[in-house]
Amino acid sequence: MPPPPLPSKLTKSAASGSGELSLPLTTTKKPPNVNTKAKARAKVALTPGHSPLDWARLKSSGADLRAGVTTLLKITPSELKKHNTREDAWSSIGGKVYNITPYLAFHPGGEKELMRVAGRDGTKLFMLTHSWVNVDFMLDGCMVGFLVPEQS
Repeated sequence: MPPPPLPSKLTKSAASGSGELSLPLTTTKKPPNVNTKAKARAKVALTPGHSPLDWARLKSSGADLRAGVTTLLKITPSELKKHNTREDAWSSIGGKVYNITPYLAFHPGGEKELMRVAGRDGTKLFMLTHSWVNVDFMLDGCMVGFLVPEQS
């Protein structure tokens, strides 16, 4: 038994009375602007070889992404502040400290945006802009230690 015929998308035009194709009403309305208060985030053009897939490939390659750190360290805020350059950038997110230097060129928002948290705790900014991102998975190969309070 053949399937039933599909409903026709032909409609009668009120003015001409002729049949013409028209889109369903739901696709002809302009979508509401749900981002009325927030500033639109700009992505930058990444250089070839720096896509998210390239980052995943680099992570799984066995390359040293920890800048030579072989065991996890206890890192104080004063120690973290020393790592704030493009050649040596560390940041803390959720109490874990990551060497973000190898990830700078892969960040979709650009190196400049990521450098805003170099040498400091970036948890608040990260949660404001990337709350849906699993940082533990994305930067697991870059983890160098845990943020601890200064010694009194």
